[in-house]
Amino acid sequence: MKTALLSLFILLYLYLPSISQVLKVTADVQYAHLQSDEKEDLSDFGAKLEQYFNSYSWIDDEFEYDVECKLTVIFRTVQRKTHEKTFFAQLVFSSSSGETFLDDGWEFPYDRGRSLSHMKGMFDPITHVLDYYAYMILAAEMDINGPFLGEHLYNIARGIIEQAIRSEYPRGWANRKQDFEIITDVRTKPLRRLKPEFFEALALFDEGKYQEAKPYAEEVFKGIEEVVKVWPTNRYLQMFFNAHYNKLATLFQNQNHKLEKLAEYNSKHRETYRRYMR
Repeated sequence: MKTALLSLFILLYLYLPSISQVLKVTADVQYAHLQSDEKEDLSDFGAKLEQYFNSYSWIDDEFEYDVECKLTVIFRTVQRKTHEKTFFAQLVFSSSSGETFLDDGWEFPYDRGRSLSHMKGMFDPITHVLDYYAYMILAAEMDINGPFLGEHLYNIARGIIEQAIRSEYPRGWANRKQDFEIITDVRTKPLRRLKPEFFEALALFDEGKYQEAKPYAEEVFKGIEEVVKVWPTNRYLQMFFNAHYNKLATLFQNQNHKLEKLAEYNSKHRETYRRYMR
């Protein structure tokens, strides 16, 4: 009997689909001012981007849910050579949990017949940029599920940067590396560490469990202060504020001292914090 049960468990393990983290990306591609043949080349680029992200299991883990994302690609110019067109674009990649990346340096040769593949040999200036941002988004998402659970995905992103800088298409990678180093810097760790507490506090607050939310909120405020103390201009902290200032104001409503501090740290949204004071 035990042997039969063991065999059943092994079969289930082998044949059930693995649990994976899936990106659900909506792509918006803008190229209105380009020439007609260039527009034709890009006519299905948005669909290809969505297919590339949404049909692939990026990582295997115990957290089985889709990560909602928005990708906007704005094509600026095209450089023409005899048998090749090189496209220059800006992209904005954001997730529903608050990550936002603005990239002004995307450059790649392209024609309509080109496919986007996850099978790679040499460096690909299109798909390696897509992979880099996929892993940056997913790393941040994993950090929400537990302190520093995204570390291995940040390491994958680091490997892509190192390969890209040595490639024929290094444009834009110095800025991407700078953003990466800010996020993974030891001085940013308190911000990454507080993410599980922040989202747990929000969930409890939304359920009306205000007392249960309070200790989590306290940890969030401590983490913010730790980062401000050593690096007040940290861009990742500013990204966090820009994404969540309304939620922070709600979480700390009527706590005037904390709201005043948040208004000081994030002056861009000072008025929002002050509206929640007594």
